[in-house]
Amino acid sequence: MSHRVENPASPVILLLAAGESLRFGDIKQLVEIQGEPMVRRAARSALEQDIPVVVVTGAYAEQVEAVLDDLLLRLIRFDGWVEGMGSSLAAGVRYLDVEYPQASALLLCLADQPLLDPALLEHMLQRHALTPERLLVSEQNGISGPPVLFPRDCFAALMSCSGPRGAHDLIEREAVRVERFASLGSIDVDTPLDLQHVRDQLTRNRSR
Repeated sequence: MSHRVENPASPVILLLAAGESLRFGDIKQLVEIQGEPMVRRAARSALEQDIPVVVVTGAYAEQVEAVLDDLLLRLIRFDGWVEGMGSSLAAGVRYLDVEYPQASALLLCLADQPLLDPALLEHMLQRHALTPERLLVSEQNGISGPPVLFPRDCFAALMSCSGPRGAHDLIEREAVRVERFASLGSIDVDTPLDLQHVRDQLTRNRSR
């Protein structure tokens, strides 16, 4: 895998791709969206921001890493992925804390959001540059979730995350400095029905 020239003071995108996809019934990271594995599609959206991208793999690590190996990003494999998304997140943040000690923030994204809009990520990163103390959370239909931008001072708390809730508890505790961003492309593909919704949306977009 190749590496880009990195600015250690910039935010870093952390893309979680470690899950087992039990509800989906297949390796959803590798399911093709318009001829491209879903995880690769998400990674390319992240790379459009021209900042470091780190991908956490776990279940099906070899297969997932194989479809990302030629991209300009870093791959870390987390053997404890079975403990839940929170544990995978904590492992990724521990890596960032060591490898990017001057990073101003991390922007958390998920591999199972194939409609993720690079423009949303760009907007969040621009907002971070203006208000570096804010915790920036995307929201769709009243539901909050990734992508989420966490300032550097959240890293210690993120490293203690565990279980399936990820960073939800931290976001609730830090509510006074949370800023929300409307998102139309944050559908998580957890089931085959979710995947059909994504494909239907892409078909509608092409017909416009």
